[in-house]
Formats: sequence, structure tokens, C-alpha cells
Amino acid sequence: MEYFLTFLISYLIGTINPAKIIAKRVKNIDITKVNSKNPGTSNIALTLGMKYAVIVGFLDIFKGALPVIIARIVFQDNDILWFVAGVSAIVGHMHPFHMKFKGGKGTATFGGMCLALNPLISLGMGVLFTLILFRSKFMAIATLFVLVSYPIIFLLLDYHYISVILVTSFSVVSFIKHVPNYIKIYKKEELTLDAVGKDKEKKKLD
Repeated sequence: MEYFLTFLISYLIGTINPAKIIAKRVKNIDITKVNSKNPGTSNIALTLGMKYAVIVGFLDIFKGALPVIIARIVFQDNDILWFVAGVSAIVGHMHPFHMKFKGGKGTATFGGMCLALNPLISLGMGVLFTLILFRSKFMAIATLFVLVSYPIIFLLLDYHYISVILVTSFSVVSFIKHVPNYIKIYKKEELTLDAVGKDKEKKKLD
């Protein structure tokens, strides 16, 4: 029963979509119908600018961390339930019932889960993620680094093998969802970080 309740509560937390809410309140637009149509941090950056992207990113991270923190307090000796809580929140973000199960890609929410599981390593990974992001200019490249690294890290940290499988499963699914981005990068069609600033300047001129 505790597994089902953990999944349900965490999933419902994950279905709260800050990108959709903020885009509607700030510009009265449906974020799922503009630019990349993805209701997440990257699309908010392209649509509303970095200020709102930071807010959305923080909230998505928080909703990934909160269920894990609760699970760690309630189930102190069962790391599987910690991962169930985190992955369920990610599933809620990626497949919210109120958005016809079409949500974001879950990267920030995944980061929140990892932060709650191991803050020190996650902060270090956050620094590396940021460095790779600003070096490559592509969110998908920095995300790929995270997707590959974390299953290995959690395996080395000696978490239960089921916990590692849960993280690995998300990494595989997330990689598949990012394949169109990798194809665009290969074809030199993917928007870079620089495009955010240029797009904002263009709107000012218009």
C-alpha cells in the first residue's frame, strides 16, 4: 500500500506544471502551442525570457525534490520508496492526466529528485551541467551528460538495484524524448542559448 500511495501522491505533485501556469498568467498564452510546444524550462526561456525560465526551473526542481524529502522522512530505511517518489513526480511532469498525458521532458524535475537524494553530488553535477550548457550552447547536450552520469553514480553509491533500474529507465525514456533535439543539433537546426537573448532583443525592436 505504501508503494501505491507514494506513487499516487508524488505523481499528483508532478502534474503541477509551472510553465503552463506562468505562461498563461504572464502572457495569456498556451505554452504547449508556441515555439517547441514543450511545457518546460527551455520553452519558457525562448518564449518569455530567462527570468521566467529560472522561476519555472526552480519550481520544477522543487516538485521533484519534495516527494523524495517526504519519503526519506517517512521511510528512512527504504531507498526504493525514495526513488519511487522521485520517479513518480517525473512521470507526473511528463504525463499529466489534465494535459492529455503530454507534459514536459522532466529534466529539471529529475534534477530535483537527485538533489534530494544526494545534495552534495547533485550540486557538483549542477556545476558541470551549467559548464557544459554554456560551453555547448545546447540544453540537450548538457542533459545527455546528466542522463548518462546519474545511473552510474547511483550504482556506485550502492543504492538498491531496483532504485538504479528506476533511474536508468527514466534516463532511457528521456534520451528517446530528446532524440529530435539531437537530430536538430546534427542538422544545425537546434536553437542555442544565444537564441534566447537574440529573440528577446528582436521582440523589443518589433
